[in-house]
Amino acid sequence: MIIISKETVKYYLIVVFIGILFFKFINTPADFISSIEGLLSFFSPFLLAILLALLLNPLVMLFEIKFKTHRLLSIFLSYILIGIILAFGIRLLIPSIANTLNRLINEMPIYTDYINNFIEKNMSNIDFLKALIPHIQHSLDNALKEASNFISRIPKNFLIYTLSISSMLFSMVMGFILSIYIIYDKEKIALGFKRLLYSSTTRNKADDIIEFFRTTHDIFYDYLIGRILDSLIIGIIAFIGFQFIIRIENALFLASIIFLANIIPYLGPFIGAIPPVAMTILYSPQKTIWVIVFIFILQQLDGNFIEPKVMGNQVGIGAIWIISAILIGQSLFGFIGVFLSVPVAAVVKTSIDKYIDKRLQ
Repeated sequence: MIIISKETVKYYLIVVFIGILFFKFINTPADFISSIEGLLSFFSPFLLAILLALLLNPLVMLFEIKFKTHRLLSIFLSYILIGIILAFGIRLLIPSIANTLNRLINEMPIYTDYINNFIEKNMSNIDFLKALIPHIQHSLDNALKEASNFISRIPKNFLIYTLSISSMLFSMVMGFILSIYIIYDKEKIALGFKRLLYSSTTRNKADDIIEFFRTTHDIFYDYLIGRILDSLIIGIIAFIGFQFIIRIENALFLASIIFLANIIPYLGPFIGAIPPVAMTILYSPQKTIWVIVFIFILQQLDGNFIEPKVMGNQVGIGAIWIISAILIGQSLFGFIGVFLSVPVAAVVKTSIDKYIDKRLQ
């Protein structure tokens, strides 16, 4: 009689489960991705709560230890402080965004004529490019019309955007409430998780799982805090340069784009450079070269001095793997996938490295 151990059964069950998922992904990738997105949508308040608790916990601990305040009051003060900062930033940004959209809508025909005249003036003297001029102008006209239509449809689709925002706000409110409970009862939650873990598996496996979660926490915390702090420094420098040195319009709005884009490693700085350069070409063409030079210097400053000081080598994975993780994350889960793909990839790599090292011992 062949006796199969529990460990062997668990191993084969995991292999079969992974095989089913892989088969599902290969045969019906759209349905598979839709199922994952639905699952993530359902758990989004919980994931947001964990993320908020991760980011807010150091500030709560600062109030709790430094100022000897009760934990609940520390949580309240932390959220009030972050809320004031966000409200102040939004209050500054909204007028700039509204003015930019209005100007783009009103002056789109002027920009179209300007670009067409530029093409005719600079390309008509080159024989082999003459035949391309009508096609280029037609493509540009279509692109500018599509951009204008998209911008003009924003007020008309207000109800759709409102419903979408309402759903997002619900998840945010639930995540906010859950994060308060997580921070307030973090010791009890951790203790309950450990008790459940040690009672349901062996001590060695429980230790490995706890080590995995501890590593995941450290990677996510260091990466997110470091990335946001680095991007904030770059955004402030960009605003100072745009507003007081080069003196271009919508400096705060353009600096905010650079701040948000810089959160994405490697690809972000290039993406963030496009809107400032494009809008400077439209509004102040004579300053375009200065904007390009300034952004180039800013990127070099970030890559060689600021980012190494703020972040160090926290993720521990190569550039090609980071870019691949970003592209996969974006294709599957959009901006959230872009934002979280790098620490997820770092956790996977670290876990694989530890597993290999353990097997080789």
